[in-house]
Amino acid sequence: MKHEELFKNKMIMGMVHLDPMPGNPAYKGNNAEIEEKALRDAHTLIDCGCDAIMLENFSDWPQYSTEVPLAGYSLQLKIATEIREFCKIPFGVNIEMNAWKQEWIMAYAVGADFIRVEAFVDNRAGSFGYIEGCSTPLAQLQKEYPSKTMLFTDVHTAETYGVPDVAINELAGNAIGHDSDAIIVTENDHCKHVTPEDVKSMREAIGDFPIIVGNGVHEDNVLDYLKYADGIIVGRGFKKDGKVDPELVKSFMGLVRGVYSK
Repeated sequence: MKHEELFKNKMIMGMVHLDPMPGNPAYKGNNAEIEEKALRDAHTLIDCGCDAIMLENFSDWPQYSTEVPLAGYSLQLKIATEIREFCKIPFGVNIEMNAWKQEWIMAYAVGADFIRVEAFVDNRAGSFGYIEGCSTPLAQLQKEYPSKTMLFTDVHTAETYGVPDVAINELAGNAIGHDSDAIIVTENDHCKHVTPEDVKSMREAIGDFPIIVGNGVHEDNVLDYLKYADGIIVGRGFKKDGKVDPELVKSFMGLVRGVYSK
């Protein structure tokens, strides 16, 4: 799938958040439960009209920097393989914080449509440690394991600080120059949630290149963001009592599709 097709009518991506995975201190020894919940959430997001879904080891805490334990990676790969078998909409994988090697190989193995790369052209620091921009080594990995998988790349990824701190619009231009397929924005230049005005500023800076808002979007503000953004990622906003709630997804999708029809 080309990104022009994915974003032509405003893409809403739902998150399949995994519970703490094997090897993480928060893991509860519940592989079957982790798998069952992930598959249920994936089906709900698809059945309720999301345009794309992404699988993420969201609940691992503490977070890792650039690589997750093999046990957790193996279970996520198993779940990704199972979702790919029934998922007929664009499907992606994300491994926090910036496990780009493991992401690309997982995507290569299961035929995922995209990965999310948190530190692509900027260096970031956070509670997990330090992560370096990976655009150059990732380009080499893509040559070794060629795939049509798209790169959705963050600038100023959430809960981190730039080392050094470079303006988001400049980073967006850098990401485009390093063959990103879409820019994800979660924080502005003041380490706060990105606003519709921030997205408007980026739109003016980079033209019609795809922009995805990565968090902080709900029914009360989604249409404000979609004036300038091409896509929205929704995770916790679709959840109730820890699992994806079909009514929340349907309500959100109904609002968006009432303005932007497929």
